[in-house]
Amino acid sequence: MVDGTRRTAALAERALLVMLALPIAAFSLFVGYNKALAPMAVLVEHLAWTIHLPMVVGRAIGWLELAAATVLIASLVLRRLTRAGLYAAGWIALNHGIAACVHVGAREWSTLTQSAVVIPLCVLLVWLCLRRVQPSTARHLVG
Repeated sequence: MVDGTRRTAALAERALLVMLALPIAAFSLFVGYNKALAPMAVLVEHLAWTIHLPMVVGRAIGWLELAAATVLIASLVLRRLTRAGLYAAGWIALNHGIAACVHVGAREWSTLTQSAVVIPLCVLLVWLCLRRVQPSTARHLVG
């Protein structure tokens, strides 16, 4: 019975990981595409945080977002990319944290609602990815 309970818990955790990773990855693909390729006027209109950086750095961040989202999605399907998925999720979370700091510094308060939702979800995603990479280690981190 214990094995059945563990399997059910593992399946529920995996389902949560997928349900969280897909929308976060889709959002990262959308905003990454814009940062990488959209005209500067579009980025200014939508208050992309990278408008406060040199354009080449902002564009690079967009490409990195695209890469991270792609790796995150691929890691859900290809077991050998599990650790890469963890790093991608970590980068996405860090990226959103830096974005929030830049928005605060620029007094762009309207963007913080998005950050208040996305950042905790990204942290949860990182934790779920960590559990997938090292299940026993992750359990010790939480108690």
